[in-house]
Amino acid sequence: MNLNAKAERVGPSDEALAEALKGGDESAFEEIVRRHQGRVFAVAYRMTGNREDALDVAQEALLKAYRKIHSWQPSGGFGAWLLRLTTNQSIDHMRRRKRHLHETLEDSFRPGAATEPVREDTAVQVRGGEIEARVQVALAVLSPSQRTVFVLRHYEGLALADIAPVLGCTVGSVKVHLFRAMKKLQRELGDLRE
Repeated sequence: MNLNAKAERVGPSDEALAEALKGGDESAFEEIVRRHQGRVFAVAYRMTGNREDALDVAQEALLKAYRKIHSWQPSGGFGAWLLRLTTNQSIDHMRRRKRHLHETLEDSFRPGAATEPVREDTAVQVRGGEIEARVQVALAVLSPSQRTVFVLRHYEGLALADIAPVLGCTVGSVKVHLFRAMKKLQRELGDLRE
């Protein structure tokens, strides 16, 4: 298979799609959403710790990308720009949520709500769920910048150099945020060490 055939199968780059969207090609936005909605939701979920909030944040981030596509510059990667929009939207959402404290669906009691049956062979899944819940609570202790760096590095697997443009800072600052995040998480989750 030659490289041109491979490029045709993969489709245009994210940057080419962003340029097409800037030019008014609505189908380019559909492809951007198809490619990135899962990652945008994952980042939003890790930042907010709540499925419903993450859905709202992801939708708003993608809409903001559509509305602000003219501010994107080809000199920066499109993926980093989109993640920056997503993390900023997540941070704004968390700030609004702190101002308007409300009970989450997971915490509320709903009479008559169906519950999943607990199977005896799911002890490992239950323990994993408990650990994930503890990690989500511990992530709330981090500052927005620390949480962003931690989520992008450990959940999204981005290199430190790729996180810096998302936060609009230097790689050195990213390292400091990551170091502080790790220290706080070690204190919060120290009892989980076996």
